[in-house]
Amino acid sequence: VLIIAVLFLTASELVTADYTRDKWQYRAASLRDAMRNFRDTRTCSPAGEVCTSKSPCCTGFLCSHIGGMCHH
Repeated sequence: VLIIAVLFLTASELVTADYTRDKWQYRAASLRDAMRNFRDTRTCSPAGEVCTSKSPCCTGFLCSHIGGMCHH
């Protein structure tokens, strides 16, 4: 009976440790994805707005070198 109890407790600890490790891996992946999304959501200038190196034109628009305005 003692051997069965020890085996049961050992199995419980292994399952708990595996669950905790998966939980941390999920948190790390979520943090990585959040940082990637943050970098991808930089502000951009729509058509008719001024474009600079810090605020480039939004996707689909071009920055005219004369006047620095975003256009189609």
